Amino acid sequence: MQQADNRWCIYIDILGFSTLWECDRCRAITSLGTLMRGISAIGSQSYPESPHRLFAHQMGDGFAIVSDFGEPSLDRPIAIASALMRYVATTGTLAAAAIAEGGFADITGCYPDDIYWENDINKGVNMGGGLMTLSRVMGTAFIRSYRTGNEAPSGPFLTIAKDQSDRIPPSAKWQLTSGRKGKSLCSIDWVQYSSNHLDDIRERTTRILLPSCCEVGVRIKNYCNEFPAIGNKWRDDLRRLLGIEM
Repeated sequence: MQQADNRWCIYIDILGFSTLWECDRCRAITSLGTLMRGISAIGSQSYPESPHRLFAHQMGDGFAIVSDFGEPSLDRPIAIASALMRYVATTGTLAAAAIAEGGFADITGCYPDDIYWENDINKGVNMGGGLMTLSRVMGTAFIRSYRTGNEAPSGPFLTIAKDQSDRIPPSAKWQLTSGRKGKSLCSIDWVQYSSNHLDDIRERTTRILLPSCCEVGVRIKNYCNEFPAIGNKWRDDLRRLLGIEM
């Protein structure tokens, strides 16, 4: 099983999805569907061909979005994550994202032989009247991005590991921040982010409409007002990392 060791991965998920699912299932599904639609539109309209094509894999209420190859700068994944976080905000919900690099590959060939041969790619493995569905992919790119997101401050933030700070494009505003486990991370201001890649996404992706920076700021404030306990928890980090005053 061969795999490149420097493909980037964006792990992006919906904030508070489990709570939304229990109190407003329609809104939860709408937010997840919006994220799906944004990923599909960017992949099919902005980056449809190799070496820039994207691979996306649903992981619960989130997605791992993986590059075809490694890239010298993290400009493109930051632009993609920023676009998706802005698009999700149009639903009145918010997303968080993290970016990391590593390997990523189809691992079905490593499954037990009896499971492998019984597996139908579209349906899974029959268990009498029941069914086992399998994830086909895994790798350090996903593991590292998920771990970074799990360590990041709670809130609608875009983070990468501190040792990747030299890969952040000059146009990005970012700050070092302390993660939930005390690890230093880089938090990127995705609300104010601008780049040629983001402009290209905005122009080519006709199936989705990205809100302005001001509109995103209003959406974040509205979310915090709707859930004041969360807003109070995020207040200081929103001011420091995104320049949003509550």
